[in-house]
Amino acid sequence: MKILEFITPSNIGGAENYAVNLSKKLIEKGHEVFILSAAGESAKNPDSPVFKFLAKSGVPFKIINVGFKYSPAAILKIASFIKKNKFDIIHTHLSKANVAGALAAKIAGIKSVSTAHGLNKKSQYKYSDYVICVSEAVKENLLSQGMRVGNLKVIYNGIDTEKFNPRAEGLQKKGAVADSARSADRTFNVGIIARLSREKGVDLFLEAAKLVSEKIPDARFFIAGTGALKNELIKKANESDIYGLTYFLGFVGDNLASFLNELDAVVFPSFKEGLPLALLECMAMEKIVITSDAGGMPEAVEDGKNGFIVKKGDTQAIYKKLIFVYNGIMSNESYIRETAKNARKTVEEKFNINDWADKTLDFFIFIEAV
Repeated sequence: MKILEFITPSNIGGAENYAVNLSKKLIEKGHEVFILSAAGESAKNPDSPVFKFLAKSGVPFKIINVGFKYSPAAILKIASFIKKNKFDIIHTHLSKANVAGALAAKIAGIKSVSTAHGLNKKSQYKYSDYVICVSEAVKENLLSQGMRVGNLKVIYNGIDTEKFNPRAEGLQKKGAVADSARSADRTFNVGIIARLSREKGVDLFLEAAKLVSEKIPDARFFIAGTGALKNELIKKANESDIYGLTYFLGFVGDNLASFLNELDAVVFPSFKEGLPLALLECMAMEKIVITSDAGGMPEAVEDGKNGFIVKKGDTQAIYKKLIFVYNGIMSNESYIRETAKNARKTVEEKFNINDWADKTLDFFIFIEAV
């Protein structure tokens, strides 16, 4: 099968990693995959994050300028590209690609499938033949807006558990997976991996960090991600007197597994969420995760068994769970270690990258045959 993955990124995050990871797996299985990306003219610059990310992936790619969702010139350009290269199916990600890509597919005479990575409005999928939902919560969100159940398919994200493995060569066991009690001179490292936007709740993370720092002076807080709120969040950290304890790391990229290995706990305080790849990656690394009850996260995290769940917007609950985790690690509680191990077990059983790729490919084959 010849597959076109089309994505319109504003930065490098879960959807972009999804598209690249899936492309690599499908190529491994003998299929021909090409990534078409559209992120403005600047993305064509070899020094741009999008260009570097795609070039490093090893997957064949091309970057075009779409402009806006309903640009006739862009849609015709994509349709021409599809016809010229004789693609069998187009798989789209993010709103601009979902609209322009699906319309181009209709002109080119092939089927289109979009992946809904979050709790989005149904309007961006109105031209797509089918929609892959990354969680039941995403599916229910679209059904509630009147989408037909027959056009929706839940396929959970998959994680490479060899890459995200706390026992991988070169990685030292840390935090909850350590077999002995922590040394007193090690810091308590808490992280968040998120786009710096309102819906991700990064401001709540900083509020909880302030409270934790008052109880645990050796706590340190790490924020991995980029976004429009960076300067505002830096200002908030400074005003909260935790700027010296807080590290804004930007895009972590290929260093993510090493970064996660240094953390003791990772917080996902989102107000709105599909099912983030980063959450599953953390669980695969046997990290203690603390999530809000937003979207599909409770489909991966079972409170008290493989992580912890708090109510959306509850800073106090995040703070209390972090204190609980810290005390458990410091006293070498077996309960904390088992929680971390259960997290990885969940990913191995339910969010395996090979199962994900197989299910997605089977769905592509079904769509093409309909």
